[in-house]
Amino acid sequence: MIEVLREITDWQGQGNINNGIYHVNSKGWLVGYQPSSDSPYREFKTPMKLFSKARRKFEKIGERPEEGGIDTITVKGSKGETYVIQDGECSCPGFRFRGDCKHVKQLEAA
Repeated sequence: MIEVLREITDWQGQGNINNGIYHVNSKGWLVGYQPSSDSPYREFKTPMKLFSKARRKFEKIGERPEEGGIDTITVKGSKGETYVIQDGECSCPGFRFRGDCKHVKQLEAA
């Protein structure tokens, strides 16, 4: 799923600053952006892999399904989360941290 996040960071008490709306895929990559809720949505040709949420605050305002290719597989995690495996890479935190996870291993064993 692609999460639609509105940034709510209060930059040093400056009050009403337009922080924008970010569309983030299951791998944590930024796939699109809106400068404000009135602005048109801009989809990036290539997702931005270096998008960071560090020292920023966001609220989730929606989500939408990812448009996956034929080689995209959706799996359920042990606690009910949904992850996407595409090109041998899983969107779960374990894969992002270690580069390997039980979801990919189970898929390879099948």
